[in-house]
Amino acid sequence: MSCAGLWTYANHDRPTLIDNPPVSEVAEDACATMRTAVAAKAAPPGAPVDTRVRSIRERNAALTAMVARVRDLDPALLSEDRPTRAWLADWEHLVEVRERYAADLAAGRGAHFVVPTADGEPLAVRMNSVGLICEVPAQLVDLQ
Repeated sequence: MSCAGLWTYANHDRPTLIDNPPVSEVAEDACATMRTAVAAKAAPPGAPVDTRVRSIRERNAALTAMVARVRDLDPALLSEDRPTRAWLADWEHLVEVRERYAADLAAGRGAHFVVPTADGEPLAVRMNSVGLICEVPAQLVDLQ
C-alpha cells in the first residue's frame, strides 16, 4: 500500500463509528453529564408510582439535554461523522418509549416497558457500538 493510500484509509470516515474529535469529545462529555444525572435521579426500590414516574421523566430530561448538546454542533460536523445523527435519533427513540411507559404507569394502565430493537437486537447494542465512551446506563432500559 502506498503512503497516499495509507493516508486516505487512515483518514476516511468509518461509517459505523463516531470518530471525529470535535463531535466525539462533545458527545462523550455530554454523555458523562447525562450518566451523572441519571444516577442522581434514581427512584428507590419499591417507590410509589408518582416517584417512579418523576424519576423516569427526570432521566428523560437528562437524555434530551445530552442529545441537544450534541445537536448544537455545526451541522456540517454532524454530517461528516455519519453515524452521529442515527445515534442521536436512537436516544430520542429511547426517550419516546420511556415516556410512553411513564404515561401508562401514571395513568394506572398495565405499564410494560419493552426495550426497542434494531436489526433484531436491543437498541442499546447499536447505541453502544459507535466507538464512544458512552454506554446506555442499565437503569434506562431496566424499568420493570
